[in-house]
Parts: sequence; C-alpha cells; structure tokens
Amino acid sequence: MNSELLIAFSKAVRDSTLKRLKTVPEGYENWCISENALSFAEIASHLIDTDEWLIKKLNHPATKSIVAEKGSIKACNRKDFNSLILGLEKGIEKKIELIISLEEEKIKSKIYDDRFNDEVSIEWIILRGNIDHEIHHRGQIAAYLRALEDN
Repeated sequence: MNSELLIAFSKAVRDSTLKRLKTVPEGYENWCISENALSFAEIASHLIDTDEWLIKKLNHPATKSIVAEKGSIKACNRKDFNSLILGLEKGIEKKIELIISLEEEKIKSKIYDDRFNDEVSIEWIILRGNIDHEIHHRGQIAAYLRALEDN
C-alpha cells in the first residue's frame, strides 16, 4: 500500500470515528456498557494516545506497546469531551504529516513490535497496529450508541 492509500484510509477511519463520537448524547460522555468497559471519553482518550504512540514508535522503534486503561478519565463533561474530539482531529493531521514524511522504502522497512513478537514493516504497524485498532474501537463506539438507543 502506498502512502496516499494509507493517508486516505486513515482519514476515512478517523472521519467515521469522529462522526460517531459527535453523536454521543450530552451527559453520556462517561457512560460505558459494562463495569469493566471503557467509557466513550476513555475510548477517545485512548485513540489520542495511540496516535501519539505511533509517532513515538516510528521515531523510537524500541517503544513498547500501550494498553487502554479503565478509569483513566474520572469525569468528563461536554467541554472536556469536545476537547478530546478536537484532539482526535489534530491527531489525524499529525498522523498524515508522519506518513507524508515517510519514503516508500522506509514504509516497507521492518522494526520490532512487541504486540506481534516479531519484526514487522512500518506499513504493518500503521495499518494493523494503529488504523485497525481504531476500527475496533469505532465498532465499540457504534455498539455503545446502539445500546443507548435501546434504553
């Protein structure tokens, strides 16, 4: 996959994530489907963290993977939630700048990633380790929103 496709795919996924987060009803920013699940705000914060992780990982290949943390946000009001959405909008811009800066040869190069316990291409880290990860959480957001509609 070339950098143009990576950029287009990244933008499409992020746009879809943002669209869903913007429909979270006011007052439900901290809502989650079960006691051990992440809230809407925690998911948004985690996605910001994964964008920052990606940039750090590609600049410092020894960087270890991160995991989402339940309870990372105690209470998120609408203003704070909108700030998280803004953070996601800025995060995609930074991710696109990063991808643009990578030459095709660099995108194909391999570095070690502890999640896969192997050397994988930077392209794989972007696709599987970042974009696909966001797709997972986007589905989680969609399922939460559907559950709220049923209440």
